Amino acid sequence: MIKKIILFTVTIVLFTNCFSDKKSAIGTNFNDTSFVNKKFTNKVNFSKIEDVCGYISAKHLAKLYNVNEADITIIKGNSANKRCSFYVKLSDQKFDHITGSIGVYEEKDKLVDGSTWVESWQIRKNVSKSAEWIPNLGQAAYYRGSKRELFVKFKDYTMSITAPGSTFNKIEKEKNRDYKKIALALANKTPILK
Repeated sequence: MIKKIILFTVTIVLFTNCFSDKKSAIGTNFNDTSFVNKKFTNKVNFSKIEDVCGYISAKHLAKLYNVNEADITIIKGNSANKRCSFYVKLSDQKFDHITGSIGVYEEKDKLVDGSTWVESWQIRKNVSKSAEWIPNLGQAAYYRGSKRELFVKFKDYTMSITAPGSTFNKIEKEKNRDYKKIALALANKTPILK
């Protein structure tokens, strides 16, 4: 019985390590701050951000996904969580759509333990196999390809954008879209980056 448990555990660990996006943070170079955009200045304070759905245009999304504007649905969250979801309809079938989102959340530059956001971002980026730094966007930015997510750091807050897509929808996968390009296009249309 113990052999079966050990074999099962080893199999799960190997499966997770081979097919997940995670990697070890061991070896993270905490002296490398080259990803920080020293020329960046905040345009909008966190307290002034209210309706992030206003940052997303159905017309712009439709153009990025080559669909009609009527095929885009934007679902407002409440103003307290500063989050918005959007759907891109792929066909007339009921559940044939892909989902994306935009959100803004507070992330202080100086943390309670005395560290800064720089260290936490180094770790977050380095534990993902598919993450890459995006230069000259916000205070810093990285894109995680496995999740189609773009993170942009501002003074005391972060914006996250998930480009609509699917790892399971065959038709969507065959389109071979450049989700990084889409996430960057969505980010660059927001007033907090203009």
